Amino acid sequence: MGFTRYWVRPAELEAERFSAFSKACQEACQEYRDSIFSPRFTDDEVAFDGWPDCEPFVIERVSSNAWRENRKRENGIFEFCKTQRLPYDVAVAKCLKLLKTHFPEVEVPEPS
Repeated sequence: MGFTRYWVRPAELEAERFSAFSKACQEACQEYRDSIFSPRFTDDEVAFDGWPDCEPFVIERVSSNAWRENRKRENGIFEFCKTQRLPYDVAVAKCLKLLKTHFPEVEVPEPS
């Protein structure tokens, strides 16, 4: 089945903090530039691709998953990225840690 990272976040993240989060991710991902592709670090999105057979990692300031009933949770919007522990997983983990730092209300469970 593969390895998946999960998080639960508000449907909308505050713009100023998201901008700071995006910049922090961009800086943190410099050391992983050989394992991420098509990086996008903007005021509205943090996203990059892993290897060809893996899902892209995407965190939007305003979640496009908010309208999906199967993604709604009592405490926010459920999101995930199947990384299969390929090299870009380290960058995904780093960005999720930064997400939690900038948005303490986000839940990022430890992988089991």
